[in-house]
Amino acid sequence: MNTVHVKIESWDEDSKSLICRFASDTTSSNNPDNYVSLAYQPHLMWPDVSDSTELLRKIAQAGMSVCNEIVSTESINSDEAKKAVYSSLAGTSQSFTVSSLEDPITSDSTDATL
Repeated sequence: MNTVHVKIESWDEDSKSLICRFASDTTSSNNPDNYVSLAYQPHLMWPDVSDSTELLRKIAQAGMSVCNEIVSTESINSDEAKKAVYSSLAGTSQSFTVSSLEDPITSDSTDATL
């Protein structure tokens, strides 16, 4: 990714949120209007930033992650096998013990020099 396109759609006074859209040179479209709007609360996310240029930079940094998610979502459209796995889970339920969800620590996964 070389370019992130940021569009600040509006300011929502009630939630104190900037409503933003993103696109990039890696998404199917470079037009942020083709993607969902997301709300960012700058007073919570970047409380020390008061300069608009720096705030836009911070929002664009967040947008990089959003664009990566868009690319991933767009790629699933052409992967029928993954879509089948995901859609087959609809309507299912299962319980897990917490211990079965924890990754075991092995000597291979630790750095002995720490």
